[in-house]
Amino acid sequence: MPLLLLAVVLLAIFALLLLLWPLALWNRYRIGTSRRRPPRWLTRLNAWLIPVSALIFLGGMGIAQLFVTHAFPYAALGVLAGLALGGLGWALTRVEHRPGQVWYTPNRWLVLALTLVVVARVFAGIWQAWERMRGDTAALAAWGPLGEPAGLFAVAGLVVGYHAMYAVLLQWRLGRWL
Repeated sequence: MPLLLLAVVLLAIFALLLLLWPLALWNRYRIGTSRRRPPRWLTRLNAWLIPVSALIFLGGMGIAQLFVTHAFPYAALGVLAGLALGGLGWALTRVEHRPGQVWYTPNRWLVLALTLVVVARVFAGIWQAWERMRGDTAALAAWGPLGEPAGLFAVAGLVVGYHAMYAVLLQWRLGRWL
């Protein structure tokens, strides 16, 4: 009986998380497009730690390459694309400054696009798991790189690279006003 109760509780928690996911995505979009005032210490910390995180991610993908085909190349391409997208994102960011105060507002369309890419990749991962469970590898092979598990690493690299470049450019551009 306690194991059955535990299973029901775990399923209820999973169902609750699944139902709250759209709300979490909306909140992420809303916060991601809001006007912000960057604290100096946090801006500097992000400018150092997020690029280090990208390097650790690539190191992890180098290890994952031993187990997952194309893990490192896809992740590296994702990080490179993310770096370029981060530069574009910063170019599209609106900055307002007054003596002693600075605010920035990220581009809404770029935040929306990144959010939708992550959502699409989650659904693609569910589809990949379903096809693998069915044993239908021909359907996965027909999608080329999108049908490979390493595609998940490319999207992760895109997001990490975007945030790494954005954090560095935020510190570089706003550092003089902070």
